[in-house]
Amino acid sequence: MMFGRLLLACVMLTPADPVQATYRLFQVPEEAHFAETFDSDPLDRRWVQSKAVKETNAEALKYDGQWVVEEPAAAMYPGNRALVMKSSGRHHAIAAYLHTPFTFIHTPLCLQYEVMFGRDVECSGAYIKLLSQSHLLRLSQFSESTPYSVMFGPDKCGTSHRIHLIVRVTDSSNGRNQEIHAPQPADDLTVYFTDRQPHLYTLQLYQDSRYEIFIDQSLISQGRLLTGEVQYRESPDSQPESPVSGLGVGSVAALGLELWSLSGEVMFDNFLLTDDLKLAERWTQDTWGRKQPGRLERLLIATNSRPWLWGVYIFTVGLPIILFISYMWPDKRFGPPDQDYYYKKSDEPQLDRQPERDLPDRQPERDLPDRQPERDLPDRQPERDQPERPTSLSDYGAVSREGARKRETQKVQRKSDLEVENE
Repeated sequence: MMFGRLLLACVMLTPADPVQATYRLFQVPEEAHFAETFDSDPLDRRWVQSKAVKETNAEALKYDGQWVVEEPAAAMYPGNRALVMKSSGRHHAIAAYLHTPFTFIHTPLCLQYEVMFGRDVECSGAYIKLLSQSHLLRLSQFSESTPYSVMFGPDKCGTSHRIHLIVRVTDSSNGRNQEIHAPQPADDLTVYFTDRQPHLYTLQLYQDSRYEIFIDQSLISQGRLLTGEVQYRESPDSQPESPVSGLGVGSVAALGLELWSLSGEVMFDNFLLTDDLKLAERWTQDTWGRKQPGRLERLLIATNSRPWLWGVYIFTVGLPIILFISYMWPDKRFGPPDQDYYYKKSDEPQLDRQPERDLPDRQPERDLPDRQPERDLPDRQPERDQPERPTSLSDYGAVSREGARKRETQKVQRKSDLEVENE
């Protein structure tokens, strides 16, 4: 009964509708190479939709997929808008220039953004490209053949759930570009594509070829790109577009999304490209951190994919409550008051018994014979005076002589009595 009430209380604590909170606009950091929230400016102020034609062996395909800026359908923060790839079964391409070009020399590269798949994903990419700086770069002609330095982000097709990290480097011996593919994380990434929740993807790339990949601020993959673990592939563009250094990543001039989606309704938000990790931490707290549910709500959300957690919650929460009540109120009565088992914990133990009406009629007790009265017992004779015991050896001799004289006297008296009777 007690556990059932606790379960009901937990369910009642879960809000039927998402609790809305006021979304507060914040200042975009000017020191970042690129930062975008989509909350104030119209889409076409910074972003350019591609008008290029994607050439294939069979036909020429246009990037005619629709891009819009809107609030999510289940917006918990009114006013928080995002970029949405709307169309299904279409090719999409859109890009924006950086505030300042990013040159990967002595400082780390930090790239992060949020992604949410609004529908069941059959086949859809959600990765981002950092476009290489070049005098030939035209965002209106952005396509799959546009040179890029880094490609990073989630991708799903069929049963494959992946997160890409591809870095294009230049071979100093011949000037040709090669692609380095980081290995896939060991963790199962399915939930990030199926739970219809926004997730934060972060890449931190260092000049010594180290990399770290985070999802929702949790590290899921790390390593070095210049080791035997990575895969080298020939890049389609063979000529370097700009001077390179260190890892061989060229300067970055723009950021773009060139994707195909079978389902559509893929949301992107809060892009950031910077070389300052402290700035990235502040940006994360101002964007991603403010939209995260509280601890209790996260526990309840976790039961959607793991229903067995209800048993853990009830045990860990309910048992201490029961023990606390038992300790604080030991005289608490249990059971309905009209029943025999309504008693206090401090009462004497009660034997299980049936009500009197349920017991069979008792047999009359047989007459027992009257108890005989106790016979009068003769009065006890008073005890004769006992001679005092001797206390020393001399006394013992005196007592012995006196006893002998008494015995002789008794014998003479008995003999005189016999003689009188014979006469």
